[in-house]
Amino acid sequence: MREAKSGAMLGGRITLVMLTFGLTFLPACSKNDNTTLVNTGVDCGLVRNDLFGTWQVSFTPATVTTFNCDTNASFNGTAISVSSTKTYDQSTVIVTGSDGSAAYRVTGDGTDAAVDPELSGSVQADSCLSLFRVWDQTDKAYLICLGIFDRNSRTISAGCDSADMDNPVGSPIEATCDLNGGISATFSVL
Repeated sequence: MREAKSGAMLGGRITLVMLTFGLTFLPACSKNDNTTLVNTGVDCGLVRNDLFGTWQVSFTPATVTTFNCDTNASFNGTAISVSSTKTYDQSTVIVTGSDGSAAYRVTGDGTDAAVDPELSGSVQADSCLSLFRVWDQTDKAYLICLGIFDRNSRTISAGCDSADMDNPVGSPIEATCDLNGGISATFSVL
């Protein structure tokens, strides 16, 4: 009988210790410290109106060459040179919701009558990540640029690391090539 009583007391103590231990750490378990709640619906706060205006693309002067051209190796070694600023007037820039992702599509036309659009890309609504193609009339290529849209300054500091070659102009893209050095560009909504 004494052993049974001793076992019951030990069992009771273990239960009491476990209960105390559990109650001590209960508040820490209910804080949801690892949960991120997004109450605004978007992370970077992007709205369509942020993208309206005259778009300007400014390049840091650079000359690079293409390599690793995927469908037509004859474009390997092609020189791409940039040094100008391109402006797309508000009347030619269209901002729409994307059909396939949570993004806004931006398209704009410039002065080259053979190419429409000369500016095309998207800005993700959740992260403001931006991917754009900009027509380079001199080299007959679309420069592909990636950056983050800053809502306060309404700019994208981008790096262009590849190009879609379109020579002859207006035909399907002949090759997509990597660039042997990056081209820096700033996209501004004025």
